[in-house]
Amino acid sequence: MMLVRAIEQTFCKLQDPSLDQLRSALQSLSSLLCEVPAYKTEPGQLPYGRNVIYSTAHLEVIIIHIPPSAATAIHNHGASIGAACLVQGNIVNSKYQLDKYGYPVVENDDFIKTGDFFTAPQDQIHQLSNPFHEPAVSIHVYSPPLRDVHRYLPYSEVLDYVI
Repeated sequence: MMLVRAIEQTFCKLQDPSLDQLRSALQSLSSLLCEVPAYKTEPGQLPYGRNVIYSTAHLEVIIIHIPPSAATAIHNHGASIGAACLVQGNIVNSKYQLDKYGYPVVENDDFIKTGDFFTAPQDQIHQLSNPFHEPAVSIHVYSPPLRDVHRYLPYSEVLDYVI
């Protein structure tokens, strides 16, 4: 498969890329992104499939497969920035802000369709969901590799005791 070879050649040169550089590098692979679904994995411990297909000390490339009616947790990317392209299906990218108690509150929802590129700046809190009937598959590149990702529970999922 030519995709992994092209990823290696494109991303091996990037050591401290900006968000624009990540997005541009990913866009340069547009003609090969049709190969991405071959690298998808089925969900295991997570509600979505996650397959790291390339990793260096400076970045990693991950294929995400979100089945119908599934979603990621509400999360940030730690100190990482990211760029992605949806290669199959449709998803909703819900962006959050924390309220005064530290609970995530939806700020806005972006509809992402096949072929769309999108980014995740540092400190963004978001959730990717697939409320549709078809699987969604995307390719993501993060720099530095994902570490210290924080998950957030909405207030509605936190048990509140009244004494």
